[in-house]
Amino acid sequence: MPDGVHKVRSVRLVRPDDPGYLSAMAEQALAHRRFGPKEEQTATYRVSGRIELAVRGWLGERVELLEERILAAEVLFRDARSYEPLFLELDAVQGRDGVPGRIFEVKFTSNAAALRRGFAQLARARRLLASRYDRVDSAVVLVQADRGPLVIDDPRLDDVVQVAAEDLAMASLPPRALLRLDAAELAPFLEEDDVALLLTARDESDANVSARLERSAAIERGEDLPSPERRPRAGATLTFGDEAGGDDDALADSPFAALRALGSGGASSDA
Repeated sequence: MPDGVHKVRSVRLVRPDDPGYLSAMAEQALAHRRFGPKEEQTATYRVSGRIELAVRGWLGERVELLEERILAAEVLFRDARSYEPLFLELDAVQGRDGVPGRIFEVKFTSNAAALRRGFAQLARARRLLASRYDRVDSAVVLVQADRGPLVIDDPRLDDVVQVAAEDLAMASLPPRALLRLDAAELAPFLEEDDVALLLTARDESDANVSARLERSAAIERGEDLPSPERRPRAGATLTFGDEAGGDDDALADSPFAALRALGSGGASSDA
């Protein structure tokens, strides 16, 4: 059972147009607006949803995808008196006849920390699905946001196994499977304006990577630098159940805790 959860019931997959899910997201969006005016969205943020859609198109030519990709459940948290609704948006679900066999999390990023979050999100979803379905494996799909090589040198990702497109035909994938896709492979699934936005996003990501490298070099030189301000990304929409903390926080909080953390500046979002 995931940390912080005493019981789980009514685990199911629903379509993104499910009335219960749409109602919950509308309530969430209303709460989000109360936190203040939106700032201008970055190109990286705006293109991430289009990349996710393109990855679904790419996957759909190779495996059978379910239209039902919203994980819905009712959870009873420890010390709580009643069940609460929980919705987790899955980027893609492979399956047949409504039964999931594999779930995917898409990350358009230049940051290894986003990969850690991706694997944590998948682990949480798999634990919930395991209460109803016999065997569901998973993979993070990485689309490089910047133009440089993403070196995965985080020791917390040492057990990650990179897989290739042909490995999707396997009956099961390694527990922490990573599928890398080049943006060129997604070109058939991107509109002309998507490609233009992608180029702008890559310029942004290149600049962000350079800034991180410069900051790391300054720290190694012993320079005293101010801590970077952590705040919600402009226009970000949280999904109920997204963690507000680290890899081991899975389902430790109420589905609405991320919203409360966002209001106090305690949570941030990444592509």
